[in-house]
Amino acid sequence: MSQRTLLVVEDDAALRETIVYNLRREGYLVLSAADGVTALEVARQQPPSLVLLDLMLPRLDGLDVCRQLRGRPETASVPILMLTARGEESDIVVGLEMGADDYVTKPFSWNELRARVR
Repeated sequence: MSQRTLLVVEDDAALRETIVYNLRREGYLVLSAADGVTALEVARQQPPSLVLLDLMLPRLDGLDVCRQLRGRPETASVPILMLTARGEESDIVVGLEMGADDYVTKPFSWNELRARVR
């Protein structure tokens, strides 16, 4: 079985590195980006199997990243898991309507995130 490639897009460096570290321990190949523009470039160069995407990002917010990923043939069907502190019902609905497949609010448990990634 080939190794699944995940893209973690999170501007908080400590949180990003913690997520990357734990996902690598689970056996995934993990790429990361600290802003939306970099995320799109990474996804263009190496389309991932799953994107974990924060909403509040510098340079290009998560909703715009989601919309652009959905608009590219090579990433249109890649599952997107929004991972954000914005937990109001309206935020969740907007995220899902913009193309996210799942939505996890911060703070989250590692066990829940791991299960959703699987």
